[in-house]
Amino acid sequence: MHCHLLPHVDDGFVEWEEIGDYLDLYKKCGFSGIIFTPHLYDPYVTTDTKALRDAWLKVSAICEEKKIFSSLASEIYVLNEQVVKGIPILGKYALVEFPVDYAPPDLFPKLESLEPLVPIIAHVERYRWLSPEGDALKQMKDRGYLIQVNGKALKKGGMAEKYVKAGLVDLLASDCHGRKEDVIDLAEMISSHPDIMSKMSRLARQLKEVV
Repeated sequence: MHCHLLPHVDDGFVEWEEIGDYLDLYKKCGFSGIIFTPHLYDPYVTTDTKALRDAWLKVSAICEEKKIFSSLASEIYVLNEQVVKGIPILGKYALVEFPVDYAPPDLFPKLESLEPLVPIIAHVERYRWLSPEGDALKQMKDRGYLIQVNGKALKKGGMAEKYVKAGLVDLLASDCHGRKEDVIDLAEMISSHPDIMSKMSRLARQLKEVV
């Protein structure tokens, strides 16, 4: 539910002749579906939004050939926009990210502007202004927001492991930009954390009902 594999769209570095190999790798690692989430509004990433639709149609056709469920969404950078917009995950969730060093102004009113979409907080382990014990994270959980950690970060331990040990993580993702090890690390970490796997299975069933 979080990757940057659409060729020549954002800061992912997968070429068109490689995309089939990446899809095969996800399938080999046990994944039956992929949500493609190119960056939107990230001040550090140039996203070619004009190329987005054609790239998505081309990739989705390849996924269909390989019998992999696929959908297009976006990773929405929340900072200065008063009303947060982006491509939702199957009309139900919104994957959001923030600056690493500070909270966006009026954070919760901005996240509320996404309703009825439910925010998924991307790679929560990165944000120095959040902590497993902090009030902001508690508010997010109380509001029903989902917390995502990158599998590659969890494998290294650190803050990702602290969030997992606190029971706060709802799903793991690859956040793959082209490094194949990220997919393998994700599969390994999901299999090593059955509680998170269970949460992700429930989420997958809910999303299949939407489809």
